[in-house]
This record gives sequence, C-alpha cells and structure tokens, in this order.
Amino acid sequence: LQKIAVSVGEKLGTLGADVQMAVVCGKNEQVRDFLRAHAWPHNVNVVVNGFVQNMDEWMIAADCLVSKAGPGSIAEASIAGLPTLVSGFLPGQERGNVQYVVDKGFGEYVPEPERIAKTIVEWMQNPAKMAAMSKLAAEAGAMHAQATKTIAREIAAFLD
Repeated sequence: LQKIAVSVGEKLGTLGADVQMAVVCGKNEQVRDFLRAHAWPHNVNVVVNGFVQNMDEWMIAADCLVSKAGPGSIAEASIAGLPTLVSGFLPGQERGNVQYVVDKGFGEYVPEPERIAKTIVEWMQNPAKMAAMSKLAAEAGAMHAQATKTIAREIAAFLD
C-alpha cells in the first residue's frame, strides 16, 4: 500500500492541476504514519486515514478506487459506480474477483506500483473512459444492491 500510494501521488503530481488523493490504511498504523509524514507534490492534497467505518462515503466521493480484490470492496465499488484498479489478490479466494472486475469492464488488474500510478493518471486524463467504466460498474453494482435487499428481506422474514 505504501509503495502504491507514493507512486500514485508522485505521478498525479505531474498532471499540473490540483488533485486530491485519499488513502485508507485500515489498521496498518506504520503505513498510515509514513504516508502522513511523506512530502507530497505541491499540487497533490493527500488525506490519509487509518481504519474507517464509512468506506461507502469515501467511495462515493472518489473518482476511482485502487484496492486488492476483496469481495466487499469490489461489491461496494460497483454499487457506487466506481472504476476499480485491482492491485492484488489473495490466491484462491480472491482470484475470481479480479476476473470479475476485468470481465465486467469496470477496471483492470495491475500489480506493480509504478504501472498502477501510470494507469490511474491515464484514466484521469481520459474522461470518456472513466465515464464508460463508471457506467459498467454501476450496471454490475445493481445486481449486488438487489442481492443485498433480497438477503435483508429473507432475514426479516426468518425473524418474523
């Protein structure tokens, strides 16, 4: 995460425009502290958080997401219509999530920090591509949102 954030922040600094990047480090305090102390390019405002309980709100505010292929993150990103760059996955249990993002067309799998940074900047410079990926994410997300409602209804019915 640390290498990815630094690479993306440095590459965003080459855009010339003022940009903002949010990094959620979870419970990794060492990375959080390093990134908070890092000297970022003057035109890149970086917000670094540890664990947050409002990840959905951070996703709604974002233009895109860089994340490992956790199923909850992928589902939330698609519900939010968020183009997603998958940076890694746990072998076995998350491999299919990478293929899901790629096959549905709302993201890419890029494991190297420098290539992640390059890809994110390319996305930012291509609003049409971002809009198309966002639309595809939202289409995939509609299915997840419906599944969530169905589960809630079934739980409620079980409790009656």
